[in-house]
Amino acid sequence: MQNNTKKKIAPVIITILVLLYAGPLVVMLAAAAIELAGSGAGEISVFLLLYAAVGGAVVTGILLALAQRLREIDGKEEEDAKKY
Repeated sequence: MQNNTKKKIAPVIITILVLLYAGPLVVMLAAAAIELAGSGAGEISVFLLLYAAVGGAVVTGILLALAQRLREIDGKEEEDAKKY
């Protein structure tokens, strides 16, 4: 059990670091796009919203990858692969 806990620490820490980096960027891009849309710069705000959506997709992908990795560690798939 403790061996699994040690293996789970790295993916969780990396996910937190990536979210701390990408999360504020997505929020700032969305806020800037909304602010620019209110001032009449619609073309730029569309680009910024699209860019923020891509960042949101990255955040979602990171969370899904973390969930999958934790399932792999719990399911001991890693040890099964070492047999071959």
